[in-house]
Amino acid sequence: MTTLVTGACGFIGSHMVEVLAEAGHDVVAADLPSALEAPAGDTTRWPEVCRAAGAKLVALDLTDPGSVKSTVGGADLAFHIAAIFDYTAPERLLRAVNVEGTRNLFEALVAEGTCRRVVNWGAGGVYGPPVASEGPFTEDSPKRPTNPYLVSKWDQEALAHGFRDRGIQVTSVRTTSPYGPRASYGSGQLLMQMAKSPVAFRNLTGNIPFVHVRDLCRAALHLSAYEDADGEAYNVTDDGRLDAIALARLVADELGTRARILPPLPRGMLRRLLSGAARISMATARRTGKRPLLEYDSVQYFGRNYVYSNEKLKRTGFTFERPKPEEGLRETLRWYVDRGWIEPPKAKRGR
Repeated sequence: MTTLVTGACGFIGSHMVEVLAEAGHDVVAADLPSALEAPAGDTTRWPEVCRAAGAKLVALDLTDPGSVKSTVGGADLAFHIAAIFDYTAPERLLRAVNVEGTRNLFEALVAEGTCRRVVNWGAGGVYGPPVASEGPFTEDSPKRPTNPYLVSKWDQEALAHGFRDRGIQVTSVRTTSPYGPRASYGSGQLLMQMAKSPVAFRNLTGNIPFVHVRDLCRAALHLSAYEDADGEAYNVTDDGRLDAIALARLVADELGTRARILPPLPRGMLRRLLSGAARISMATARRTGKRPLLEYDSVQYFGRNYVYSNEKLKRTGFTFERPKPEEGLRETLRWYVDRGWIEPPKAKRGR
């Protein structure tokens, strides 16, 4: 089976390529030319992983219909992962890639006529902030995307499912925070920042939803073969419950240091303070051309209790290799240490 993976050189895409190759697929790994040619030191693009998995690497620019048309030929199945995931990205870029790029991809697949199903990457954040009275997020929970990135992902999902009327089966995965080797943004930022200073306030007891990246990719592959998944969306999150205090302690223990659990402070006040700091950080970043140390939209997750139901996914027969995140997070921290992304434990002990 010829299987197309868009965004194949990224964190999730490179793991998807590996999972598919292990399952015996002939993988076409599609990404921007700059991603295919990324040097070994690039921590955001992994073309060498795709090559090692035996995938065929091809250039793909979703904003160029001609590029898309030349890439999709012969694909029987597609995993559409390519997107702009960046809370600092301008709205026009988010829509050009995440929405109109998705349109270009599906138009090309319809014209080619060989692809039977697309697994589309959605976002767990489309439900917005948790509302205690509504309970855990299910796939039917109200959609309240709160920033341009999440709006673009919700619009992308709706657009993708609209192509079912044109002969393509579509399934969407709404992932929570994927973690694992090669993560440098999102969960990777959280773990690396926590490694520098494992600190939490005593009242930060809200759940941080995680899923190991391989379980995410395994779930996507499982759903691609599950006939009743056509037209459906699935939350993909593990069974764990981990708050900021437990995470700080886990990171500290793995790195041979001690977590600092500070007295409680009002979460709303902390979020407002961090929001102000994030605005300053983003303004400074725009002037200097560097990434901000704090992102306003990331700060809005701070201190909230995000709980998702994965029952719909599990009813399809899917089982997690890592149903809880603790050991997977430790493995990921060791991977970061081995590659020098975070300071080794011995150096910390010697201070």
